[in-house]
Amino acid sequence: MKRSLLLGVGALLIAAAVVSYFVLSRLDALVASAIETHGSAVAGVPVRVASVHIELREARGTIRGLRVGNPEGFSSGDALRLGEITLALDRASLGATPIVVEQLRVAAPEARFEVDAGGRSNFDVIKGNAERYSASAAGAQEGDEAAGAGRRIAIRRVECEGGSVETDVSAVSERTEPYRAELPGLRLQDVGGAQGGTPGQIGKALVGAFSKAVLRSVAAHEAGRAIEEKIGGPAGKEAGKVLRKLLD
Repeated sequence: MKRSLLLGVGALLIAAAVVSYFVLSRLDALVASAIETHGSAVAGVPVRVASVHIELREARGTIRGLRVGNPEGFSSGDALRLGEITLALDRASLGATPIVVEQLRVAAPEARFEVDAGGRSNFDVIKGNAERYSASAAGAQEGDEAAGAGRRIAIRRVECEGGSVETDVSAVSERTEPYRAELPGLRLQDVGGAQGGTPGQIGKALVGAFSKAVLRSVAAHEAGRAIEEKIGGPAGKEAGKVLRKLLD
């Protein structure tokens, strides 16, 4: 009896070890897939990531090569590239709700701000996509929460430094070379609040913050004056409204 019990326990432990190894060995790929799937849904444009490395024992992670594509009607390049993102996690929260990210740090992001022939900007479109996604998903997410489902995320600190912005106004002016400027540092605290936010809410907050940082850089640079002064006509007025609206 004892021998059979020990063999049974041993078999369960081996099975648990095999399952744990399988899950952990695929964790990086699962996280990368989740970023691409949920990121694309929130931003309404293709989101791709080069690699993800999660270290559960150290409660930290690294995401490299995250790229946010342009909306339809703009160039085929990327609107935003985040070279490296590092995460420091609260280990005690990993099996709970909300999952707490103590720090999210972005190094050297590269943004490309574009204005189309109608005066729209690519970041205005992406920001609008995120707002619509968050609003449309709210009802379903509230239903999940009422049923006790759904994970929430709380980010204590977001830091972003050393970025750059290219501004392309070639669709509405004779200038073919993009303007270049520094992206101001970005600091956010308590994204999602104490109770955490849904993926849609977190995505909306981060997209909005990055959009504002990009627009502040453009508006403070000669590119901002060029958008309003050189375009002229209805398109110039619309572009000016885009700048002011995103800075509100």
